[in-house]
Amino acid sequence: MTPIKICVSLAERRIQDLIPLMEEAAERGASLIEVRLDYLESLNGVERLVREAPLPLIATNRRFDQGGFRRQDETSRIHNLLEAAEAGFQYADVELITDNIGEVMSRLKSLNVKPIVSFHDFNGTPKLEDMERIVESQLRVGAEICKLITTARKFEDNLSCLNLLSKAGRNLKIVCFAMGGKGLISRVLAPIFGSHFTYASLIEGKGTAPGQISIDNLKRIYDLLGVNRCM
Repeated sequence: MTPIKICVSLAERRIQDLIPLMEEAAERGASLIEVRLDYLESLNGVERLVREAPLPLIATNRRFDQGGFRRQDETSRIHNLLEAAEAGFQYADVELITDNIGEVMSRLKSLNVKPIVSFHDFNGTPKLEDMERIVESQLRVGAEICKLITTARKFEDNLSCLNLLSKAGRNLKIVCFAMGGKGLISRVLAPIFGSHFTYASLIEGKGTAPGQISIDNLKRIYDLLGVNRCM
């Protein structure tokens, strides 16, 4: 089995506050760090994050209607995402519904940044065939990693996400699980079923999405399950 990768998502208002948290995430066993640009008051000094990062970085400037912290002018939002990419982030998360996504993807790839094309459903979990179509759309625009996040309204929604992973995870890099308290099972089991990685908060109560648990609790669950982790 491929070692499980955990991405710790960090959301702070100031660049300087992220520096010690990145080190802590690495010490706690993270494999990747997501920086939520939509929480930052300013990107001044973003190059310092890259210089001092102990792990690969994902730049995410989430749209408000896709779960972002604040409303942003779309032109400015994409500009800030590309600014982080130019600073040296290894990955950038781009929503599938982004305007002129082809141009954004071309720019990211010219910077040797790997694009994660994401889609979030905050209303529920689509049927398996609908999720497969979303992944196909992500691949068509050039996704390096396809990210499809749903919301669990019932236990069976976890199974839909895990079924997608078991089918697609062997052939492509994909991240898929369901948000919310009822989606915890898919969030935990996603890497075991083929998800490229899963997400966690640094500490409990600091999650950036509904149902996100801390990396320490996630690791405890994996220890109880007897599965390996990527350290």
